[in-house]
Amino acid sequence: MKIYIAPIAGVTDYSYRKILKSYEPDMMFTEMISSNAIVMGNEKTKIEMLKLLPGDAVQLFGKDIKIMLESAKYIQSLGVKHIDINAGCPVRKVVKNGYGSALLNDPKHLEELLKTLKDNLDMDLSLKIRIGYGKYKEPIKIAKIAEKLNLKFLTVHGRTKEQMYSGTANWEVIKQIKEEVSIPIIGNGDIFTAEDAYNKVKESNVDGIMLARGIFGNPWLIRQIKEKFELGEVKTIVTDRDKIEMIKKHFKIALEDKGKRAIVEMRKHICWYIKGMKNSSKIKNEINKLEKLEDIERLLDTLII
Repeated sequence: MKIYIAPIAGVTDYSYRKILKSYEPDMMFTEMISSNAIVMGNEKTKIEMLKLLPGDAVQLFGKDIKIMLESAKYIQSLGVKHIDINAGCPVRKVVKNGYGSALLNDPKHLEELLKTLKDNLDMDLSLKIRIGYGKYKEPIKIAKIAEKLNLKFLTVHGRTKEQMYSGTANWEVIKQIKEEVSIPIIGNGDIFTAEDAYNKVKESNVDGIMLARGIFGNPWLIRQIKEKFELGEVKTIVTDRDKIEMIKKHFKIALEDKGKRAIVEMRKHICWYIKGMKNSSKIKNEINKLEKLEDIERLLDTLII
């Protein structure tokens, strides 16, 4: 059973992937990468977002076949061995251009895009989808395309585009897709605990899972899932002190990577880490005003005194 880390804009950057890597997921993706940005030579994309750890995979989004191929070849030139095509992002600024989950509306174009990439790249290729977009709700048809092209795997998020991240993921549809095709199916959606992962895998018989929101402030989830599957129970119990020490570690890595800009970018991570801790709601606003690591650490330490 594989454990993959989803490509998440503003979250799975180089700094956080360094943290996650120590828990040994089977594959990690960078933040999702714009094919247009690569072709246009966008510096942030090429220098920061494509700053890679050994073994990192990359997810690409776009629509134009020529641009997607050119950008994929650039990614391949960096030594990347696996590329995933995003046909699942539901965010308006992405789908309004025909990217992300909007690709599900045109299976013929999606197949042509995937075939062109498969025929012209020397790397593994996979696809990530949602179970529906607007009136188009035929995920099995898309899965059959992925099977026909012998993609490395297909990741299925059990929500439609319209659901965004509301409601619950439909793992029954994921199970149906798994039953219909021979290529590996990776399930995605609503995995926040090791028990979530275990139950969903047993019910759907998927070949692996992709973690997304479940790892926000919780890199330990990877280890806990492994323990559940290998030992039958979770052995890793995360204390408040563990969380504060992890924030400090994460913060230092981020500062080394991004400089002072990391102070602002780390605020959301800190809020995720301390969620549920006693008095955490009281200090969130204060943390968002502080601009020095020492001051932030001093405030965080008050949560475990």
